[in-house]
Amino acid sequence: ERLRIVLVNDTMMQHPIHLHGMWSDLEDAHGNFQVRKHTIDMPPGTRRTYRVRADALGRWAYHCHLLYHMEAGMMREVRVEA
Repeated sequence: ERLRIVLVNDTMMQHPIHLHGMWSDLEDAHGNFQVRKHTIDMPPGTRRTYRVRADALGRWAYHCHLLYHMEAGMMREVRVEA
């Protein structure tokens, strides 16, 4: 299954967002493929859309790569089940 994820950074800080275990296919504003990445860079005030193929079963970390942001709550678990 492929999921479309929309990230909105309405803060004044940069956020490198990473989903473990799966590649992220970054899209442009029209839904066209741009590039495959592990980490999505989110500058302040941006909106980014990407697709993920949820085929890696398990429990995966989904977080901002900045340690103090993770400690402040920007870290979650994504579960992929059959």
